[in-house]
Amino acid sequence: MAYANRTEAVDMRKSNQYGSAAPKRAPQTAPKHAAPRPKVVKKTKAELRAEERRSASKAIKALAICAVFFTFIAFQIFSQVKVDELDRQIDSVNSEIEVVESENTRLSMEIDSTISLDKVDSYAQNVLGMVKVENYQVSYIDLSGGDAVIQSGGKVHQSLWETIKMYF
Repeated sequence: MAYANRTEAVDMRKSNQYGSAAPKRAPQTAPKHAAPRPKVVKKTKAELRAEERRSASKAIKALAICAVFFTFIAFQIFSQVKVDELDRQIDSVNSEIEVVESENTRLSMEIDSTISLDKVDSYAQNVLGMVKVENYQVSYIDLSGGDAVIQSGGKVHQSLWETIKMYF
């Protein structure tokens, strides 16, 4: 029963089980005809020259297109090389910036440590012989009075506003 659904073709000529009911055919061969002859078109010299010019112009156009594509590809490669070169320069400058920033930080810390208030105070007292100011050495200036310029001749000059107020 397993063979009932199979779809293989069976060559009955090889099998003698059923006999050969179908007549044998002779292989058919294609009739021998003479190959078709190509049509020969005769062209004048002017037509041949025109055809040569057309084919030459087509070749020139193809070469021009190839040259444009080649130029475009070369430009792309050149621009990519320049971008890579600039990236390398940027990386080197960034690394230099990092080195300089770290050096700046180190120097700032060194300056801060050498110019602390305690060191300045100690230098002023020990090397320069300075002493801290006492209360009796302080004198205060009273600036609560009005603005006036006093010349050595005893004349008092007042501001323009005070002069206007005095006339009214």
